Amino acid sequence: MIRRFRPAAALALALAAATPFVPAMASDRDDRRTEENRAVTAARVDAAAAVAAVRAAGYGPVRELDWEHGQWEVKASDAEGRRVALRVDATTGAVTRRSR
Repeated sequence: MIRRFRPAAALALALAAATPFVPAMASDRDDRRTEENRAVTAARVDAAAAVAAVRAAGYGPVRELDWEHGQWEVKASDAEGRRVALRVDATTGAVTRRSR
């Protein structure tokens, strides 16, 4: 007996098999975002205060600001105009250079 490979049927079968897992994956992602949002909200140093701390520490314009691992990750410029990566502690507002 000769069997034909039908790509459309194979794709439909693969999608049907994966469908039950999609809500679980989305739920995990949503849970992580919710936890991250709670951490940002609970931080003593908010985004505006993080930018102000970076400026007060002598760094130039902030190009990027992200919340990662319980602290603010900031990309800015130093006094000579070189790009630097910084961390701002979410509790104290302390600014430190991030090592690459």
